[in-house]
Amino acid sequence: MTDKPGYGSQHSDPDWGCDYFEVETTESIGKIKVCHVIVKDIKTISEALANKVLDTSWMTNLDVGSKRAYNRTVQETASALVEIFKSTTAPSDVGSEFGEIMVSIGSTKALETIFGHVILPIAELWKPQLKQNEGFDFHTVCPNAFINFGEAKYSGSENPHGNAIKQSKGFIDNEKHLRDYVHLRELASKSAIENLNNDSFGIVASFSINTEDPLQVLKNAIDSAQEKLNLDSIKSVYLIGVSQ
Repeated sequence: MTDKPGYGSQHSDPDWGCDYFEVETTESIGKIKVCHVIVKDIKTISEALANKVLDTSWMTNLDVGSKRAYNRTVQETASALVEIFKSTTAPSDVGSEFGEIMVSIGSTKALETIFGHVILPIAELWKPQLKQNEGFDFHTVCPNAFINFGEAKYSGSENPHGNAIKQSKGFIDNEKHLRDYVHLRELASKSAIENLNNDSFGIVASFSINTEDPLQVLKNAIDSAQEKLNLDSIKSVYLIGVSQ
């Protein structure tokens, strides 16, 4: 059992309406790193999310066949997501669909800002159908060239860290990270793909926090991750709580 963690460095992001906090512990927690995202302005993050999913610059360097393969799926999914974002301008508007994407992309922005990760397009843009639960929700590449497979869970009333960690473990056990390979080889660096093929990768478990004591929730998440996400092939584990 770990001691209760505390806040380290803070980074403000006015373009996304968020503050990102690195969370630190007094004792070693090994390969686990922890962040807390506080969403301060729903309207700002809603507009930023809409711009993010409409940005197709990630397709620029794909070959012609890959662009054609992704183009229709991206168009259809982005349009559906933008409609959700447009209808969400206040905390009372946040539903499960918006909430999960807010947790997903809010987590990637924290990883980019605090730990220097490269953000890959969220999986919902390139999975075959909107809302199909075919595996991990989002992906990043860390400076050590490991692909990090992210699972996001949102609740308007609970703290679903246990579900995010449990589902991450289940997806790894069912090799759903390997099923993403055919897409990731188009999106990630060659060194990151090589590491994946050598069974070296990371996990991100991100989750909404609905409590006055977020550090206790993050402590519980650390204890759970130490128990469940301890495979040698998992080189890093990021736990990210998102409050609004």
